[in-house]
Amino acid sequence: MAGKDQSPIVTIVSEQQVLRVPRRQVEALVVFVAKAQRVRFACVDILIVDDRAMAGHNRRYLDHRGTTDVISFDLSEASEPGLAAQLIVSAETARRVGPIHGQRPQAELLLYILHGLLHVIGHDDRDPSSRAAMNALQDELLTAFRAR
Repeated sequence: MAGKDQSPIVTIVSEQQVLRVPRRQVEALVVFVAKAQRVRFACVDILIVDDRAMAGHNRRYLDHRGTTDVISFDLSEASEPGLAAQLIVSAETARRVGPIHGQRPQAELLLYILHGLLHVIGHDDRDPSSRAAMNALQDELLTAFRAR
């Protein structure tokens, strides 16, 4: 359940040792995305792992081989108000890929969290046009989040 002020309960568990997690920024990003997208998150649980653990989750939940950046789950129940999101995010991928994209690893991690949240909200990136639209929305939201 979200608090009385409708702020989501954000739980962050880090099971990796490769990257310092910017917890306050993560919490602020969740609140920002909810307001910007006009949705209510009741709770958002974020598990931050290394690539080995992510590969295991990717195999277990999606039947995919190898690692990925984020896996998202909508655990909402029709009888409960607000969205219940669970994200699994790879800090090791963020550390490796961030510099390739010209970003600090923590900024790349925030991108993955945003991406996962957008999936839970209902955005899709399965085909080129929806991927382009989702990428544009991510860029817009990240720019606005950083400028706040």
